[in-house]
Amino acid sequence: MRIKTLFLSGLAAVALVSLTGCAGVYSPPAHSPPAQWKSAPDMATVENKQFTAHLKPVCGSYNGGCEAFVLSIVSKTDKNIEVNWNKTLYISGGQTSGGFMFEGIVYKDRNNQKPPDVVFGNGTLTKTIWPNNLVNYVSGQYGGWVHVTMPQGDNGAYVTLSIDGKEISERLFVRLSVSQVQ
Repeated sequence: MRIKTLFLSGLAAVALVSLTGCAGVYSPPAHSPPAQWKSAPDMATVENKQFTAHLKPVCGSYNGGCEAFVLSIVSKTDKNIEVNWNKTLYISGGQTSGGFMFEGIVYKDRNNQKPPDVVFGNGTLTKTIWPNNLVNYVSGQYGGWVHVTMPQGDNGAYVTLSIDGKEISERLFVRLSVSQVQ
């Protein structure tokens, strides 16, 4: 009698699952469409008699947002130009927000003093730079240093250069926005 009761209970459970279909099976939520980041203008430019500087956001890499800039400085003179990284600052929302890190800088030391780079006379310096304040350490199994996406709105760099002992600072910025791709 006990075996018959267990058999009938099991049969009833199978029938119940069959009638309800896959209602108990996990279904992941629908994914939102991918986001597309835009920059206006595509690249910021400042030009004078001594140099031209370009700043272009790098978007769509690790997490789809804009995480870095490519800074390019073209010398128009035969004099060397020094980039003072200790006075070159990230701009977010119209305010300075820390400096930059780049290849060769250890993450944990990114806020320390940095030696200048030199743009040789009539030469070009091109460097990918990441805002220091948008770098975080994430702990856990897949943790490590990560570059956080820049916020929407005005983002850029306050670049400080030294030419023939004279300091020149220029502000370059772009307006970042995001829209959903349909």
